Amino acid sequence: MHAARALTMILLLIGCSGRGKAVSGTIEVDEAHVGPRAGGRVEKILAWEGDHLHEGQLIAQLDASELRARRDLAAAQIDTALHDADAQQAQLVFLQDEARRQQDLLQRRVVSSSDAERAGSSAKTQEKNLAAAKMRIAQARAQLADIDAQLAEMQVVAPADSVLEVLSVKAGDVLPANREAATLLLTGHVWVRVYVPESWLGLIKLGEHVRVRVDSFPGKDFDGVVEQINRQAEFTPRNVQTVADRIKQVFGVKIRLPPDDDRLRAGMAADVYFPNVK
Repeated sequence: MHAARALTMILLLIGCSGRGKAVSGTIEVDEAHVGPRAGGRVEKILAWEGDHLHEGQLIAQLDASELRARRDLAAAQIDTALHDADAQQAQLVFLQDEARRQQDLLQRRVVSSSDAERAGSSAKTQEKNLAAAKMRIAQARAQLADIDAQLAEMQVVAPADSVLEVLSVKAGDVLPANREAATLLLTGHVWVRVYVPESWLGLIKLGEHVRVRVDSFPGKDFDGVVEQINRQAEFTPRNVQTVADRIKQVFGVKIRLPPDDDRLRAGMAADVYFPNVK
């Protein structure tokens, strides 16, 4: 019995020593706090807590009925301005042809110089009419773009692929401008920061793969990549165990974790094993 227990302890020690030294940190996920830039009443909610969102996906829509009516009017004005410009262009072509014809007749002394001048003047006036029509198109398009920008400010959208963690509004709520409506966890930015002694710096390289373990999945190795090594030393964070450890200077190392692994959650404690640190 004692021999079996001793053998078990030896195997455990061998297994632990094979894993090398570990440093611990806490998994973090970048957050985004989003809301409408304009104020108004929440018309509808299109996503819920826990939903996986794609970049640009609509979360909530404020009442924008008045703006939508203005947009329809602006779009109609653009159509009218385009048709007017087409008509002005056709008239210009006709008058330019007429001016050239009058010049040709003048050369043959069939018409007077005043007739030719009137034709040329009409063509020049029509050029100005066409330029004014094109200006009206540009103004109408600028007005439409301005309305579209205002409509965008009355929406709450995901800025990147993410998970909707907290939705703090509901349909019917009246929000002031720039009010936070939701908190998102950016699933493409999952990481853990650990602190290592100076003696380890020569053993750690940017871009190298490391093993990461969490208590929730014992024995499971997750792949991490060294994304950042701080260039400046700092004192050990306050949440260490002893006063002696607190006064030591260390270097922060940021480890990027798999973004598409739902098992890794913000707040989990993680142990990081560097391949060259034994």
